Amino acid sequence: MPKLTAATLFKASLALMMLAAGLATAFGYDRMGARFDALGVGDAMRVGAGLMQVLAAVALMAPGRAAYGAALALAVSLCATVAHASVLGWDGAPPAMALAAASAVILARNRADFQR
Repeated sequence: MPKLTAATLFKASLALMMLAAGLATAFGYDRMGARFDALGVGDAMRVGAGLMQVLAAVALMAPGRAAYGAALALAVSLCATVAHASVLGWDGAPPAMALAAASAVILARNRADFQR
């Protein structure tokens, strides 16, 4: 069992946020579905984005795979930030930017996972 440190709690909190967002996206929670409709993409893209978020959450907590999860979470968060900046409006951009920043921190701390 891993030690319960601040870094582990930070990683777990990001994983929990990505899991919640991924499930809401994949299952078409009203706000998430409306955002994807506003982007003009279909349900397959919405479900795919949600599954990527869930996969990132799982990888974040898997031993030796945190860097992969953080990289995927960073990519999804940056895409969400661009979508908000260009089409959806800035109201949802700050949470996406915060997730991107947290993902970048975890990616930097766990970059050795890529060497394994």
